[in-house]
Amino acid sequence: MIKTRVAHGYCSRHLAAGACSYANICEQCDNYVPDPARRCVLGSQLADVIELRNDAGRRGWTDEHARHQRVADALSRHFRTIDNRRPPHPAS
Repeated sequence: MIKTRVAHGYCSRHLAAGACSYANICEQCDNYVPDPARRCVLGSQLADVIELRNDAGRRGWTDEHARHQRVADALSRHFRTIDNRRPPHPAS
């Protein structure tokens, strides 16, 4: 079973079906705007995606490994976006 984290659960697409072209599509969309208030949720998702990427790599699922890596890269970009929006810390 290919595991993909989706809102409030996981997709259970069978490995024989191949990688889903819709998996984590929002996080990889140019129109997606991360909510700074949900940074911890994105952090949890990134941790899950990294775990799934590593699992896919151990199993030799190269397409799944690459897909999870793309999602991890997108989430990392979203963290940079969030961090760049934060107001600067006041000087002490």
